[in-house]
Amino acid sequence: MLTKFLLFYILYRVIGNPIAALVVIAVVYLAIDRTFFGFVPDPFRAFRISGRIRDLRRLIALNPHDARALKELGILMADRGDSKSAQGYFERAAPRMSDDPEFQYYHGITAARNGDIRKGRALIESALQVSPRLKYGEPYLMLAEVYIDRGDFKEALPLLGNFERIYHASPRGLYQMGLVKLKLGMEKEGTDMLKEAIRTFKTSPRYKRKTERKWVWKARLLLRKGA
Repeated sequence: MLTKFLLFYILYRVIGNPIAALVVIAVVYLAIDRTFFGFVPDPFRAFRISGRIRDLRRLIALNPHDARALKELGILMADRGDSKSAQGYFERAAPRMSDDPEFQYYHGITAARNGDIRKGRALIESALQVSPRLKYGEPYLMLAEVYIDRGDFKEALPLLGNFERIYHASPRGLYQMGLVKLKLGMEKEGTDMLKEAIRTFKTSPRYKRKTERKWVWKARLLLRKGA
């Protein structure tokens, strides 16, 4: 906190404008986060998504039964973390999208995040029956994370195992597997998974590191706590 205040004071003295000094600090911290951590969302991507959401809402206002637009809007809202709005759009699209595995997955994971795990899991399992390797196993990982958030680590474990069999080079998946195993008392296996998450990240292509970096930092923090 003191370091931030000193940085602000120095910039204020140099620039002479407190607002400009705050903007410079924000830009510096954003650049550091984007380079080394990855916790702060990309503001440029958020701006583009906001524009697309506005376009889709206008399209749906003109044609309320456009299932594809409802699906896309639901996915964007779910990615934003607004699961309640997303589920509303998915429910409206469901009568016309029931044969689409990707739609069933998104509809299911949104229902699960909103508390209806039975319905959500049924939709996801239906999607995986049609497309067992859908999105490289992402449905298994996302459903496992719902159980992790609820503290149900036993239910999460086999789902993470299914995800790992499809895509074993995911730092996010390895971190979650390590966390779950530690929670279930499997300390050595959990620690090994966390270390594997870090090793996997180091050999990942550059474009993948941007999305996986925060999970590696989480793995490192968890390993330090264990130490």
